[in-house]
Amino acid sequence: MKSKFERTKNFLKVIILPVLVYLLFFFLSGGKYGKPQSIAMNLKQSLAPTLISFAMCGNMLCGRMDLSAGAVVMLASMFGAKLVYIYNIGLVPFALIVVGAGIVLGTISGVMYMLLRVPAIVTALGVCMVYETLSNLTSISWVTAISGDKTIFGRFPYCLIIFAVMFVLFYILFNYTKFGYNVRACASSQQIARNSGVNTKKTAFTCYVVSALFLGMAALLRISIQGSIDTPMYMSSTNIIFNCMLGIYVGLALEKHCNLPIGIFVGNFILNMLTTGLISMGLSASLQDTASGIFLMIIMIFTYNNQRVVDFISARNERRTIEKVKA
Repeated sequence: MKSKFERTKNFLKVIILPVLVYLLFFFLSGGKYGKPQSIAMNLKQSLAPTLISFAMCGNMLCGRMDLSAGAVVMLASMFGAKLVYIYNIGLVPFALIVVGAGIVLGTISGVMYMLLRVPAIVTALGVCMVYETLSNLTSISWVTAISGDKTIFGRFPYCLIIFAVMFVLFYILFNYTKFGYNVRACASSQQIARNSGVNTKKTAFTCYVVSALFLGMAALLRISIQGSIDTPMYMSSTNIIFNCMLGIYVGLALEKHCNLPIGIFVGNFILNMLTTGLISMGLSASLQDTASGIFLMIIMIFTYNNQRVVDFISARNERRTIEKVKA
C-alpha cells in the first residue's frame, strides 16, 4: 500500500511541471495556447530531441561533452535528402541510409576520441567542424527538402511507434544491462569504477556506439517530421543539442521521482512547450530565448528545491504545534 502511495506521489510530482507550464501559457496567451492540435504537435516535436538526449546521456554522465551530435544528425539527414533528390530512392532505402549514416558517423566520433586521447570536447569540436563542412558540400541549397512520400515516418502513429521502440531499448540498456551499470559507475567516479574492475575505455567507446544508433534514429525522425534540413554553418549544428542537454539536466532533476529516461522525455516535452508557448504570446526570437532561460531556471529551482520547501513547511507547522501545546 505504501509503495503504491509513493509511486502515485512521485507520478504527481513529475506530471505537475508540464501541467503548470501548460496552464501558465494557456492563461498568458488568452486561450490561444493549449489546443489539442498544438499539444499533439508539441509531442511530435519532442520525439527527435529526446532521442538525441538519450544519445548524449551516457557520455554526459561520464563527463564527456559530445558537441558533434548535432552535426551527426544534420549530415546523416543531408545524405538521405541528397540521394532522394538525385536518385529518387524509395522510403526504405532512404530510412536505412539516414540511420546507417548516423551510426557510421557517430561511431567515427568515438574512434577519433579513443585514438586522439585528447579531451572529448576538443575531439567533438574538430569532428563537428568537419561534419558541418561535409554537410555544406552535400547540401543542394540552403534548405534541402524531401518529397512528402518520404516523410511517412514523421506522421502519427509511425513516429510514436519508432520512438516507443527506441525508448524501451534505452530504458533496458540503462537499467538492466552491464553497460548501464558501468555508465552509472563511471558517472559516480571514473577512478572508483576503474578500481572496481570496470573497463572505462571500453565503456566510453560503447557510449559512442550506442549514441550513434540513437543519433541515426533521431536524424530519421527529425527530417521526416520537418520535411527538410537546413545547411549548417559556423557551428550552427550545436544549436540542436543545447535544448537536448537541458532536457537531460531536467531529467536528472526529476530522477529522484521517476526513472531517468522518463525524466528526460518530460524535460524535452517541457522545453518544447516553452518554445511554442512563447511563440503563441507573439514574442520576438531574442525575447523567446530570454524568457526560456528564465522559465527554465524557475523550473530547475522548483525541481531541485521542492523537498526543501516541504521540509520547511513541515518544520514550521511542527513548531507552531509545539508552541500551542506549551501555551
